Amino acid sequence: MTRIPKFGFSAFLRIICANEKPQKRLIKERHKPSEGGYDFHKSLRRLIQKLTVGELTTPNDIAMYVAGITQAAERKSVSKGIKTFREWYEKNAMPLRGVGPMVFSSPNNHYQVNFTADFITEIDGRNTAVHVWNTNSNLNRNLVIATLTIVAKSWPVTQTRPSDYAVLSLKTGDLLKWSDASTEHKMLGERLMLHIERLCVLARKELGLPAIYPSKESPGPEPK
Repeated sequence: MTRIPKFGFSAFLRIICANEKPQKRLIKERHKPSEGGYDFHKSLRRLIQKLTVGELTTPNDIAMYVAGITQAAERKSVSKGIKTFREWYEKNAMPLRGVGPMVFSSPNNHYQVNFTADFITEIDGRNTAVHVWNTNSNLNRNLVIATLTIVAKSWPVTQTRPSDYAVLSLKTGDLLKWSDASTEHKMLGERLMLHIERLCVLARKELGLPAIYPSKESPGPEPK
């Protein structure tokens, strides 16, 4: 079976928001054999998820969790990120709950993206699946919202499906939501997916990997 790369959602946003030269480099690296790198932001996501399900409830619980992180740079990043998250949460004062990840494929199955919602909460009357961004790279609002249109289009039709999808930047405090998308964002999202596919095709050629043939599968209906 031909191996195709799978991007975590933060990694995918980083690629989407980069210029084409670093895009090519990042995508080419994902096509090379790898045993998997260290996830610098895993501790923060785990901490937010523990808060979501009520495993950690006091400032002391959080402090003890952060103190247990071995790497100093990661510990500092988590400490700063969770402070910003708690400020956002207290300002919005909305109950949180967990949700499983959702994986979607590019139009011709050249890659997959794992959208991990760190929590679901009600925002503007909609159950919103929120992915937390804590990376130093800058986000482009229109590109992020365009990518969220693909998430919305790809999410399976179930009773528990969220009614909105968002990215919360702990660097700026911005909340970027799919419900703010226009028709232009939807068209842009489709073009972005195909653009990354073209770069995947180029990477496979340069690395001497076998070509991938188009998939006949198509995304499911988009939520309303």
